[in-house]
Amino acid sequence: MRILKISAAIGIILVCFLYLQEHGNVQKNALQSKIDDLKQQNTELEHDIGFLEQKISKLRSDPKTLEKVAKRKLGMVRTDETIYIFETDDKKK
Repeated sequence: MRILKISAAIGIILVCFLYLQEHGNVQKNALQSKIDDLKQQNTELEHDIGFLEQKISKLRSDPKTLEKVAKRKLGMVRTDETIYIFETDDKKK
């Protein structure tokens, strides 16, 4: 009877261990997937940062780039320039 109880206890412990082992692997795989996603996001953000740093550098050092942005984004013009605004009929196809 005593051997049966010990065997049952060992069996229960073994089943619990195997269950926890499998559950741990599932959790590990999910976390690894999340790590991979975050690494991909970091790579994309590093690329964006590089692009923005180049843009900032051009705005600081290239007068033509600065003027282009001032005209397009802020609607600024030089004193010797004339602006023509053409209205379009949106109903035409």
